[in-house]
Amino acid sequence: MSVWSDMVTIVSATLSGDINFKVVKAYRSDAAWLVFGPLTLLGAVLFYYRERLAEGLEARLGRPTTSITHPLIALFLTLALTAAFWDPFADFVETMTGGHHRMFLVGIPVLLILFERTPERTIVVYSYIVMAAIIFIGVIQRFGFNAQVPWSTTIPPLLFMVMAWYGAALNIRLRTHLSFSEFRTKLGRRGQFFWLTFDNVLWLIFCIIVVTTTSRATVNTYDNFAIVLGTDDVMRWWFMFTMPLCFILLATRAIENILQDMAKYKGDGPMIEQAVIGGET
Repeated sequence: MSVWSDMVTIVSATLSGDINFKVVKAYRSDAAWLVFGPLTLLGAVLFYYRERLAEGLEARLGRPTTSITHPLIALFLTLALTAAFWDPFADFVETMTGGHHRMFLVGIPVLLILFERTPERTIVVYSYIVMAAIIFIGVIQRFGFNAQVPWSTTIPPLLFMVMAWYGAALNIRLRTHLSFSEFRTKLGRRGQFFWLTFDNVLWLIFCIIVVTTTSRATVNTYDNFAIVLGTDDVMRWWFMFTMPLCFILLATRAIENILQDMAKYKGDGPMIEQAVIGGET
């Protein structure tokens, strides 16, 4: 097939959810680069304006949106963990939600995260909390009750993957990830601006590469109906799908850094400031 037809196949099949071997072959072709390259940049721009809207919402509220979203996210994730380990409660929630309990317990926290200025921070924190809770409960079950749910050793590594990559996206914005500031502070103002811009351009290229390749891996996992080991119906692509989104968000952070560096270069302040891991963006 031609590159154009492959591009049409990728877009139409992805939007419809009709994934088959023909679509997987199209994802493996060069057409995937022509689809996901612009998609990465377009998604980064959309995420950029989403963050501006979140900032405007915080300004109107007069406080961080996390003061509202975090208690609700913690509540829903607590309910999700309870349902995961206690079957009677899971049956109750499934009945109350008409069989859409997973969408209810996980989908609502995801929607709430979209109202936050830095969703990566929330994703990292709660991925770690849920991962630690699963491991902690699994250890108690194993050594205290001589029983253990089989997925308690397979879900945490997937959550760790999510935590690590979204943490990297946050640290790109904080400039604590591969910044080499010790050397660059010795350069002149133009030299600092050049290398900072060079870094962020490389990050954008890297994001396009990762979004394209992880999208291929995600659709291949989807086509193979791969499930998470130890579960009956938890699909592995649900976790894989977070990776392209993560690197689109990382591209947003690179664009934000470029705009910030341009403003600093036009001003009189220092180009490179002391970065702190876990600081404010």
